[in-house]
Amino acid sequence: MAKKILKKVRNNSDTEKKVKPKFSVRVKRFYRNNRIYCILMGISFASIVLIILALLAHFIHQNTSNPYGNRLEDIKNYPVQENIDESKNKTKENELVEEVSVEIKGKIIWFVIKVKEDASLEDMQNIGTSTLQYFSQENLGYYDIHYLIQRNGKKGYFGDKSASSSTITWAKYNLDEDGTDE
Repeated sequence: MAKKILKKVRNNSDTEKKVKPKFSVRVKRFYRNNRIYCILMGISFASIVLIILALLAHFIHQNTSNPYGNRLEDIKNYPVQENIDESKNKTKENELVEEVSVEIKGKIIWFVIKVKEDASLEDMQNIGTSTLQYFSQENLGYYDIHYLIQRNGKKGYFGDKSASSSTITWAKYNLDEDGTDE
């Protein structure tokens, strides 16, 4: 008899085995029980994805775009290479000038002029000002022009001509008490 009871208990436990519900049923049950949590998690996940996409787009655009933006779109309308070459050659002809180099960076033309030690401040200003005569008024109104005039053993002398200005502004140059520059 004990064998029969034991057999019935085994048969009942086999038939009453719990079957796991399908995954979709479990998800539906979880959503039903935690509806607000699921909605908030969905919004959070979507927000994080949007933030990551915006950051990626921002950094990718920075690496592929021009560092000057769209400020140089019309630079082809203002060619200056011939003017620069002529100005450079004429400046080199001056007996006080040892070396001239010119570099264009966007809308800025940089003149670096090395002069002899005996050049005065007025001579350096005249050398810088003489470079302007080789540019057209259109180009002078478009480009900024910067000057760095250097002498051996002396500090450099800086000048600037803005596109909106017609004159060169020279940096203050300090002189010693005896009238010689530092």
